[in-house]
Amino acid sequence: MKKILLIALSAFIIVLSACSSVEAELDGVACENIMQAVVDVTAHPDSEKIYTKSEDNMDAYSMALWADGLFEECSEYGVLSDYGIFLSAGRTTYEVAVLRCSDKKDVAVLGELIERRKETLALGDKGMYDPDFKKRMNSSVVITEGKTVIFLVTDDNEAAKEAINELKK
Repeated sequence: MKKILLIALSAFIIVLSACSSVEAELDGVACENIMQAVVDVTAHPDSEKIYTKSEDNMDAYSMALWADGLFEECSEYGVLSDYGIFLSAGRTTYEVAVLRCSDKKDVAVLGELIERRKETLALGDKGMYDPDFKKRMNSSVVITEGKTVIFLVTDDNEAAKEAINELKK
């Protein structure tokens, strides 16, 4: 009986280890690379704005403008360790945002930031210009894995997820 319990416990530990290593795999890929992999497999507009940690082109104020439409300091900016954001600058609704924190306890903070971004998009004027706005917003996806949170508003979120999974191999 002890042997069976020991074997079962060992199997459980192996499964838990495998699950945590899958999370760590995506956390080991730069947010900019995840963003680009999604952009490469989904139809995207020609007019875009790209923010990445490597370019260091987003600060606490531009983060608040993105998330809330307000020009004020974004308190959540401090928890970001990496980011890659691709926005449509035109009338097409398209967005890929990959955010990462350095501490797992801050993942919920990034999730709240993404929820505020969704609200900001919903209240914006793209709905007047983009006939697919409602469809894309209703099918938008938020993926949380490890310390990474991904927001997808694309024409093919399934292809985007497949591209993200390919990065883990």
